[in-house]
Amino acid sequence: MNFARRHIPAAFLALVWSAAANAQMPVAHVVVEQAKLSNAPTTITLVGTVYASRVSNVASEIEGIVAVMPVRQGDHVERGGLLCKLNDEALSYRLAEQQGQLESRRAQHAELVAGTRVEELTRLKALLDETDTNYDRWKFEMDRVNRLFEGQDANEKELKDTRASFFSAKRRKIAAEAIYHQAVAGPRKEAIARAAYDVAAQEAVVRLIEGDLRKTAILAPYTGYITNRQTEQGEWVTAGGSIVELADLSRVLVRVDAPESILQYLALGSPARVWIDALGRSFDGSIKHVIRSADLSARTFPVEIEVANPNGMLAAGQFARVTVPAGKSAPVVTVPKDAIVERDGVTYIGIVMPGREGGSAAMLRAVTLGADVGEWIAITSGNLRPGSRIVTRGTERILPFPNKVVIVDEAGTPIAADPQPGGSHQKPATSGHGDRKADAGNSH
Repeated sequence: MNFARRHIPAAFLALVWSAAANAQMPVAHVVVEQAKLSNAPTTITLVGTVYASRVSNVASEIEGIVAVMPVRQGDHVERGGLLCKLNDEALSYRLAEQQGQLESRRAQHAELVAGTRVEELTRLKALLDETDTNYDRWKFEMDRVNRLFEGQDANEKELKDTRASFFSAKRRKIAAEAIYHQAVAGPRKEAIARAAYDVAAQEAVVRLIEGDLRKTAILAPYTGYITNRQTEQGEWVTAGGSIVELADLSRVLVRVDAPESILQYLALGSPARVWIDALGRSFDGSIKHVIRSADLSARTFPVEIEVANPNGMLAAGQFARVTVPAGKSAPVVTVPKDAIVERDGVTYIGIVMPGREGGSAAMLRAVTLGADVGEWIAITSGNLRPGSRIVTRGTERILPFPNKVVIVDEAGTPIAADPQPGGSHQKPATSGHGDRKADAGNSH
């Protein structure tokens, strides 16, 4: 086979491939558009690496024994999903104890607010009346003994004993009056306030324990992938100890090192295209961060491009090629974005040319992409001329070598006469075979 390919002319091989393709495949119907010159920024393609938009070492806020560890490396977890559960038995008992103390202090406060019970006031009033009666009796007895002593009908001992009993009854009456009036007035406002503060302090203790109890369930702070499991069931975790490493890949950051000469053109939010070799496809992104601190050895600046990753196709550590702005706008050949196809890691467009036996043929041509220009995109490979007819629909049936096509409009109706590329740079229709040979040469 190698001998045959060395000695058979390339033009003959192209003819054989074309005939074989046209014999095996039905004629494709395609919609075409002409390539045109547009002003687009100069671009540069840099190599870089995919990183997660954020990576966290999720830690435990409290210490304890790991009771349950339901996740492993590679697991996808939603925000709020359980990552780890610590043993909560001791905290549950402590919470029950402190809740009991809280209820006791609330009851004490409520008792003070309610004031003295009616039954207690009745009892104290009865005691006060009793002391009044006893005071009156001893007052009468005191007056009687004083008169007898003055008439020398009572001795000094009787006078002293009666006077002692009288003053004792008087003091008991004063004490009973004070107790009764205190009960009527109720607790002091300072005592009620102190009881309220005791309740508030105990409520704080209970809330603190309840918070610690909730923290025994360590939850995912955001949706992501477990990239490292850093503890195991039965292990002791300290406060602040790592549980898992969690990576957010809903959006990724592709980091490249940009030369200082293009730094002025790297505006935040500017579009950038990211090509992933491992996936054989490109992704649209935008410049998220321009880190203005150079690597002194290379004089390059880290630049991060943000790319949406809704299907989880992108993974941290993948190799990437990133096309970013690198200069002022200049005229460049552009084609509609719908014309771009990607096969086996290569970007192609479909080129339409005159067929060998009349009609039209099309083939794929590898190109290099530049900046976006609205719904069009720049071709920077230099192998496409303005005015060339480009396939925008039907490219999936186009081969790397010429195969017959029928040009149709958007409704699928064949166009009677194939339009030829316009502009002064185009050759007349009579020299169409020359154009075809040039196109075929560029494709190789």
